[in-house]
Formats: sequence, C-alpha cells, structure tokens
Amino acid sequence: MTGRVFVDDIGVSVVHTAGTTQCPWPEMGDVTVQAWLLPPHDQRLVELDIGHVSGEFMTVTDQFEGFHEAVAAVAARSGARLPDLATLGPSDGVVHLYP
Repeated sequence: MTGRVFVDDIGVSVVHTAGTTQCPWPEMGDVTVQAWLLPPHDQRLVELDIGHVSGEFMTVTDQFEGFHEAVAAVAARSGARLPDLATLGPSDGVVHLYP
C-alpha cells in the first residue's frame, strides 16, 4: 500500500486509502530510517519508522509520495545528520533521526 507522507509543525502525517494517521511531535518517540534488500532478487526498500510514546509505530516506505522530503524534515527538526538515502544500505543499520 502506498500513499503520501508529510511533516509539518504538528508532526508526521500519513495519508492512505484507509484515512490519515498522524503522530504529533510531543507524542513521538524514536524516528529511524533504514534500508533492506528483499529476497529473492535483492529489491532495495528504504523505510521510515515513526515510534509513538505508547510503543506503537508506523512504517512508511520510499514508495510513499513525499518520503524523501519527510525524512529531511524530521532530520532538520532534530538537528540530525541527513543520511544519503540513495546510498543507504543494510550494512548502515538503523539511522536515528529523532529525537
């Protein structure tokens, strides 16, 4: 499933066919990005995991519209170094963006 992800002053929002899910900044836990190679043909997938203080989380892949802009916006908000998403690989592990 794909959709759209965006970041604003309220938090991170994901819009998809089932509706909109939002995680406000004050309720946000860790936000990470990582890359995977999926079998059987090593298809590359990059995902953004947005954790909620309750322990719940949502995952957005690079197939979502606005993905790269959302990663950049989260990193900018926390002052984290923005990873090069074009070269990010599984050996880079989990990259923490927020807090």
